[in-house]
Formats: sequence, C-alpha cells, structure tokens
Amino acid sequence: MKIGCNTGRSGRTYCTVAMLGIVLMMGISGSVLAQQEPASDLATVPVTDRSDEQLLQAIDDARFTEFVGSITILVVAETPDEIKEATIRLRFKTIDGDDASRIEFLAPEELAGQIYLTTGDATFFIGPDLDFPLQVQPTSAVFGDAAVAQTSGIRFADEYTVAERRTVITETGQEVIELDLEAIDFTVAFQLATVKIDPETGRAISTILYAISGLPFYEVFYDIYDSLLAEDGTADDYARVQRIVNLLLVGNVTTSEILEASTEELPDELFDPDLLSGAASMTE
Repeated sequence: MKIGCNTGRSGRTYCTVAMLGIVLMMGISGSVLAQQEPASDLATVPVTDRSDEQLLQAIDDARFTEFVGSITILVVAETPDEIKEATIRLRFKTIDGDDASRIEFLAPEELAGQIYLTTGDATFFIGPDLDFPLQVQPTSAVFGDAAVAQTSGIRFADEYTVAERRTVITETGQEVIELDLEAIDFTVAFQLATVKIDPETGRAISTILYAISGLPFYEVFYDIYDSLLAEDGTADDYARVQRIVNLLLVGNVTTSEILEASTEELPDELFDPDLLSGAASMTE
C-alpha cells in the first residue's frame, strides 16, 4: 500500500491510498454499451446454455441500469475497532464517446465537498481548500474498502475474458456457475477474479478479487437486487445492496446501499477537471 498526502490552504491534509484495488461495483452506470445484445434476446437463452460472453454480459446487465444520471449511496465501513458511515453522490455521463463519473461526498461533515472525477484520460481529486485538482490513481481509496474506479462501476464484459468455466456446489448446497476471469490488459485494477453466478437468474452472487500474488483479496457479495421502471414501462435491474469482505483483514466489511436515483440531464461542465476548484466543491 502506498500513501500520498497533500496539504490544503487551511493546513488540512488529504491522503490518497494507492492499493492493489478495492472494488465496490456500484450497480448503476450512465453508459450503454453499443456491442451488447438486446436484453430481451439474451433473456430467451437459458442461463446454462449461454456462451461465456453472454454470461458476462448478463451479470453486467443485472447489476447496471442504463437510464440513471446520478445516484445517492450510503456506505458503511466496519472494522473490528469502529463503524463509519458516509453518504456519496455518484454522477455519470458519456461525453464524446468516453464515460465520465463524478463521486461527491455529502456526509460526514469532515468529508463533505470532496470530489473524485474520472474521465477518459485520468482520475482527479479536489477538496474544499485545494486550489486545483490533484491527479490520483483510479485505485485510490474513497471510503472503507472502496476505490475510485470501482465505486463508479466496472463491467466484466468489457474488462475480462473467461479462462475457465465450471459448475460447483457451494457450502450451502447451492449449484452455481463459477467463472475464472482474466483481465484483458494491465490497466484493469484486478487482473484475476472469480465470479459465482446463479444458474436460475443469471445474476452474479459474488465475486472474488485476487491480489497480484494470486491470493484472494476481497469478496464482493451482491446481497439485494432491485429494479427501476424505464420510461417505456420495462423493469431495469440493478444491484441495490453490495458488501465487500476484506479477506486479508478479518472483520473489515464495507456495505453500500443505493438510496436514491435520478434521471436528471447533467451538464458536461460537471465532468471537466479544468473547472474543478475548492470553491466549486463547496457549492455543488
């Protein structure tokens, strides 16, 4: 773990933690992938008969909803010593073909106004008493076991290929499909992952994320799925409650719950790092 700190005008210090990666794969994204098959077509294929690519697409479809511009999330980070909560607003937009996301802290008071902005080029951080944004790693810690890139969402179909596929029986006696995944290139935060899929619904049950050494690092559980109604009346599924268990630090658990979603149209200026400033972060 590497920690980099910068001091703002008031003397307050901001530290970003560059980790191997911690994933909080939020279930909403503002983008629609052009290469995806229509969900209605995929739904006609039995889960066990789907190709590897169709399985990955389906677990993305079930975790992400396509028509939301912003969401409000409650994040609870538990350790053996304490429990902390934060409220975060995530905003999404596709600009000139590139996905952009903006993570803003609404609470607690000591974090309010801090913003992480991810564009097609880089990830930036700004706080209320910083004059200009700092460029940070997309694996910089946001809150608890949650990092910037992963808080704003990752897609298995875009970032991984299936190395091995099998059917296994879990400790509870449930039969599940298990996929061992390999990242498509070195830019993906976690190079290896294993996903368990419900063969009845096609939804992801959990994902194990591995450190570079190959040791299991985190397990992400998709505890509660929900759906939003699209304008045409169809239901769009998403993962409403997700839980990250740190497999190396026993007792460290980060849980997120989507509290509110909005379809508001967002201006491009919200995603322009050149327009970020400490004053702006206090008034947004």
